[in-house]
Amino acid sequence: MREEWRQLRQSWRRGLTSPGLLRGWGLLILEFNGLRLLATRPGWSVALVMVLVATLVTSAVQLTQLALTLANVPVSDRRVSYRLVTQHWMTWCGVLVAVVILTVPWGLWGLSSRLLVRLPVPTGWVNFVGLNRRPVLVVAAVIYFLIAGVVLLRGPHYFRRLTPQLTQPGSVWQMLTGLVMGGGLTLLWLTASELLVGANVWVGHLGKMNHLAVASGSLWLILMGFTLVAILTVITIIWSWTGQQPQRARYYRRPLWRLVVMTSIVGLAVVGQTVTQTPQFTTTALISHRGVDHHQAVQNSITALRLIHRQRPTYVEMDLHETKDHQWVVLHDENLQVLAKKRVTPHQLTLHQLQRLTLREDGHQAKLAGWPAYLRTAERLHQRLLVEIKTTPQDSRGMTRRFAQQYGQRLVHDHSSVHSLDYRVVRQLREAVPGLSVGYITPFNWVAPNAVPADFYSFQRISMSQQFLAAAHSTGAPAYVWTPDSHAAMTRVWALGADGQITNELTRLRAVTQQNPAANWWAVIQNFILSYI
Repeated sequence: MREEWRQLRQSWRRGLTSPGLLRGWGLLILEFNGLRLLATRPGWSVALVMVLVATLVTSAVQLTQLALTLANVPVSDRRVSYRLVTQHWMTWCGVLVAVVILTVPWGLWGLSSRLLVRLPVPTGWVNFVGLNRRPVLVVAAVIYFLIAGVVLLRGPHYFRRLTPQLTQPGSVWQMLTGLVMGGGLTLLWLTASELLVGANVWVGHLGKMNHLAVASGSLWLILMGFTLVAILTVITIIWSWTGQQPQRARYYRRPLWRLVVMTSIVGLAVVGQTVTQTPQFTTTALISHRGVDHHQAVQNSITALRLIHRQRPTYVEMDLHETKDHQWVVLHDENLQVLAKKRVTPHQLTLHQLQRLTLREDGHQAKLAGWPAYLRTAERLHQRLLVEIKTTPQDSRGMTRRFAQQYGQRLVHDHSSVHSLDYRVVRQLREAVPGLSVGYITPFNWVAPNAVPADFYSFQRISMSQQFLAAAHSTGAPAYVWTPDSHAAMTRVWALGADGQITNELTRLRAVTQQNPAANWWAVIQNFILSYI
């Protein structure tokens, strides 16, 4: 282990300072951060495509040069090696594709959201993934680990084909060691970054310092640390593939100050864009999820609606299921086992039968609400609703069109809105009731919003980013986020500039949005960190 650690430190030194590699790292830093800046605006541009192609080419050249350097390939033999790389270009492309696939879930060096938000996926595919998200995620996880296993077990073999001068390709154990070391470096960076977030929280409470200056300095340090960790991690992985090669007695000791200066200047540009981007800390709609606030009543009940209305939310979000007699009942889960202790679904009972059931939750109880009674109550209170239409394979033919005919114009008159996880509902309602505001709910954010046109979007919080907000706004559509419930999550979403938050803690959300934005720059920093992981 001590010998491996010594060789790894030597590989770091050579990988950073060898001729050509130092310039290559500088160019890659410039290109990656250029992509981050250019990708701030939605859509594609000539400059963005050119920088993207240049980044891919530079990455291929840099990784090849790094592998040859760590494998101790003499300069005189490198023409042959480059010729082999050209001959095995499909193998090399496969390696790059595998690296991209494996790093997309982990931020893709800060470019993940910027890439995904531009994916032009057909509407049918998006809807299939959204409606079958659990099995799709399982299949995606299996494919991911298969690719990771191939890279782990076969990576050194593929590298041997590209660099036959290797005397002893890396073993699986060395590959695992490299992955653990890379993960450790990332964890070290993440820990230091979170300490800076904590420092900014403390500065925000003091109220006597320049919050923007402290936040800018923290962002710069985080970016510099990430750049160093990313380079060392790449060198570590290549080292694990090349194996423990005989080390030369002479090492390059080129100064790093040029790279440090250039990285610092580029970092200042990224920091400047981060602290000046808009929207941030904007006015946000307060939306009660399922009509509750801190477990004060049974979700989706008329009692909860009356109670939450006293707090004047922008919308009360609630859920509808079709019943056996083709009516609608206000219910979130398809099965009533949790709330009514009965293993039945709305499609097995009529509306009248369902309204006789008693629901119990958090020490409260209420009758299951039918949609006609719930809507009448909301109209008497002049409370706007955000109606989520749930769909199942048991739904009747023409369900959405009947809903549009019976309730579309009433909801338009009430200034209420409708959204759904099923894009077929969104499309049909927009066609049937042009004046009705209809939105699409994303179970996770992975494609361009314009692939599923809607009047607004309800984005899932965990995979939310500034790019998806900007993409929605570029189409003129508001963007709501569900369901931030903690103080920290609400503040981060507020810092992103979401148009509204759908939450189970309405009182807490109101208090968050009444804070002084200057004291919450820590949330901007936290969002910046999360964009890289």
